[in-house]
Amino acid sequence: MIAPYLNGGLQRTLASMLVGHSLSDPNGLLLTMDQTVEDLLQRPLSELVGRSYADVTHPDDRVRNIDRVTMLAPGAGPVCIRKRYLQPGGAAVWVDVHVSRLDRGLEAGRLVGTLYLPQAKALTAVPDVVMPERLWQVALKVDRSLHRRREQLGDDLFGDHAWLVLVQIYLAEAEGRVIDAATLGALSLLDLPRTHRWIGALAEKGLVERPDCSAGVIQLTATGLARTETLLATYSDLA
Repeated sequence: MIAPYLNGGLQRTLASMLVGHSLSDPNGLLLTMDQTVEDLLQRPLSELVGRSYADVTHPDDRVRNIDRVTMLAPGAGPVCIRKRYLQPGGAAVWVDVHVSRLDRGLEAGRLVGTLYLPQAKALTAVPDVVMPERLWQVALKVDRSLHRRREQLGDDLFGDHAWLVLVQIYLAEAEGRVIDAATLGALSLLDLPRTHRWIGALAEKGLVERPDCSAGVIQLTATGLARTETLLATYSDLA
């Protein structure tokens, strides 16, 4: 049952490079992984099995990583977590990890991680000083600013709906929340038909994943995540 995840499943239309997959128990203890993930971590499987993913996560990213995985309900996700893994000797490597918690079969509750190397330009455009907690804080302030502008100047000319929708999806992913079209519309103060139109338009641009159905989970593509964070970094003085 788990084979599709460990042998090329969950691949997305990505601007970043797929590394491989890992499988952990419900508590985050590593069970197995692709050889390519071992190579990235520069550690053999025998050294990693039975250890928590947190043990090889950079200390500055650990609490946020654990919080987001803990909030992940069975069948929910994947959530995207940008973090640093520690290699022997203390070197750190940035990765985007898309984590899902299985909800059926003998593997129910287990965690599947799909690892990608972000584009170099995505990391250089967003310096360490504004990643990742500060970007979340910036996104919160940008969201409040967008809503205030709509209230004061009107929604017809100053709605900036595309950016508002991207920020709402980014906040949901950053906080480990599952967001569907109805929730997205409520948070963006858009009716459901307009929400679906914006989701479709952003999906056409490769920024948002098109959900499988009208009630499906909405999430950013890797390209959407990188570009949203690049834009948020330009507002980093707001944090």
